Amino acid sequence: MALPPEVWNQVIGELPQTYLPPLLGVSSQFHDITIRFLFSSVKIYFIGGERGQRMLNTFYPDWMSEVARKLMCKSWEILNHICQDPRFARVVKSITVIAYSDGLSIFERMMVANTLLFVPNLHTFRWIGDGPPFGDVVAECLPVNLKKLVVQSDFPHASLQHLQKLTSLHLPMPFFFPEDEEAHDRLVFDMESLENLNYPIDLILDNTSSELQSLRITATHVRSVPIRVYNNLTDLEIMFTNGDAEEYVGLDIVFHHATALESLTLVGFIIPELFSFLPHSSSACLPRLDSFRLSCELAESSPIGVEEISLLCGFLQDRPLLRRLYLRIPSMTWSDTSRIIFVLKNLAGLEVLGLHTGRNALGEHEVIEGLANNLSPKLHALHLAMNWGGESLLPLVDALAKLPRLTFLHLYSAIGRLPILLEDLVEANGLQMIGLNRALWAIDRVGPEILTAKCPRWKIKFCIEEDFQCPDDAWLFQYN
Repeated sequence: MALPPEVWNQVIGELPQTYLPPLLGVSSQFHDITIRFLFSSVKIYFIGGERGQRMLNTFYPDWMSEVARKLMCKSWEILNHICQDPRFARVVKSITVIAYSDGLSIFERMMVANTLLFVPNLHTFRWIGDGPPFGDVVAECLPVNLKKLVVQSDFPHASLQHLQKLTSLHLPMPFFFPEDEEAHDRLVFDMESLENLNYPIDLILDNTSSELQSLRITATHVRSVPIRVYNNLTDLEIMFTNGDAEEYVGLDIVFHHATALESLTLVGFIIPELFSFLPHSSSACLPRLDSFRLSCELAESSPIGVEEISLLCGFLQDRPLLRRLYLRIPSMTWSDTSRIIFVLKNLAGLEVLGLHTGRNALGEHEVIEGLANNLSPKLHALHLAMNWGGESLLPLVDALAKLPRLTFLHLYSAIGRLPILLEDLVEANGLQMIGLNRALWAIDRVGPEILTAKCPRWKIKFCIEEDFQCPDDAWLFQYN
């Protein structure tokens, strides 16, 4: 008896990614189901010259050329297939362009622009990089029904006025997160992207519809966002790029008017004054908040103290809806971290946690064991960044293996590498993806066999939500 397509769709969806390509040639039914898993999200690469070498973190032009040839040939094949096969084109819902080439790339841009005319179901478009920049020729061809636009490049606002149905808009920011297996416990500021931050936020948002729910902006633009936009937002990301008090003018607007916010992200060069804006009452300010990220790069001349930690703890406590939390404050002492951990124990709904344990080296067995014993059994995604002090991490590894729901684990060492092997971590049966510093492995289990596939550096450096098993994993890995 033939199984209905819905059953085959579920079966094929459970297979490891590496098992899918051979299914394209089995039958027309398998082909149609499989391409939805393989090509609903596609990436297009422009790579070349010095930009290409920086993108790939290499000093070897021959290796860069080899990788560029492989990725760009595949990119052309995808774009050409979209234009030639309407059935395939209907499958594509997300396109991400990674642009790191020294040339003008005129033909490449025109090819992307032409392809955009053939994707009726496209809902997400990303342009990352200035080689070449995201320009008018591509922007004008984006479909009017586009829902999500992410730009890490020049923002040609005049050519985007036809996008009246956006629900998510991520405007340029200067930070990126390199692929590195060694320690790199600092934000990376891309000086070349500074000119991309001078976008006319008022003109851009005047053109958006009331459907806009997700927004990424720099802190200097917070005061220019209309109140009507804040009233409708459920997700807001603010990038602090200057590290001065001027950036905080108008920040109180967020806490008074963005009452529908469910997710708030604060990333960048933070000064202690930020903590004074955090409301103490969860019922009066941001009552729906279930996701909060604070990632700080603090100047040595402006360290946080007891008062700032108290304000942060006051903001976090009594938030039963809080499901995702990411805290990165590298200047914290272990005493500060202990206070944070005490608050975490009382967040009953917490399922996704990212925590930087601070500047003190974890050099005592009791400290490591205390950290391990306070991890909630409800966690299904976990990021831990730490300054390892040489003590055995076996209590931590054992505790992680006992977390029954954990599917995503990312461990980061602030100095050097952690003495943990991938083989030790995969013994935890539920894990589907593991990260050690900025290296990532996808874990597939086929019977007793465990398959580990390391993600290439160009995928890690510019990872997107579709690269992960679920949105929570992508959220946790995104800005660390």
